[in-house]
Amino acid sequence: MDFFIQGLEVYGHHGVSREEKVLGQRLLFDVRLTIDECEAARTDRVEDAVDYTEVLDLIVELATSKSFDLLEAMAGAMAVAILKKFPVDSVWVQVTKPHPPVACALASVSAVIELSRGDLIE
Repeated sequence: MDFFIQGLEVYGHHGVSREEKVLGQRLLFDVRLTIDECEAARTDRVEDAVDYTEVLDLIVELATSKSFDLLEAMAGAMAVAILKKFPVDSVWVQVTKPHPPVACALASVSAVIELSRGDLIE
């Protein structure tokens, strides 16, 4: 079973340039959690589900407590943190920077990572 979080908007101070770090900008997060055997689908009990509000809290905490230079590093850190904290089999994370500060018209740039539990190095 896949579970999606789409369009989570967080304001953070990320980027390579000094201006991005000082002024900050909004970032968008999309996440797919894969649970091979989802008890909640059978039982309809919240106790058997991954609490998506806790996943949201983790993403917001990571995006606001640390400054990343690269979207790739942020996406990777989010994916690892989710796998370590929640009983999911794999996670897909997309971090999008809308209207990045470049000298041309551009809607957004994104970095995507997909990790499975087996990818974690203990």
